[in-house]
Amino acid sequence: MSARELTICSSSKYYDVVRTVTGHLAERGITVNTPRFDFNEELVEVTPEQKRKLTHEFLDKIRRSAAIYIVAGDGYTGRSVCIETGFAAALGLPVYISEPPAEAAVAALVTAVVSTADAPDFLAGALTDGS
Repeated sequence: MSARELTICSSSKYYDVVRTVTGHLAERGITVNTPRFDFNEELVEVTPEQKRKLTHEFLDKIRRSAAIYIVAGDGYTGRSVCIETGFAAALGLPVYISEPPAEAAVAALVTAVVSTADAPDFLAGALTDGS
């Protein structure tokens, strides 16, 4: 695990926002893991075997990270992000989210709500401090 490595979790609906936040974090020296943008489930059909592989690949990204950041427009997380959140929390990682989550089980695991506008500076500071 790297103290300067972060994984961003998000529904494919918000991949444009994820790309923007990723760029701002990279400018601050953070290594950012993201979903596979080429498997945007709003644009392509993902087979069950691909989904299995993508899920395990993404959980490995979370395992390498010091924290996760969830981009959750209107609090929406979706099933995969719920799984990723539980996995990160089980590993003892801080869970940051862009908006208060609609799902109560996710809300129970959130460390802090940090807007996408504030996320780059906040997360760079949190990861520097060893969070």
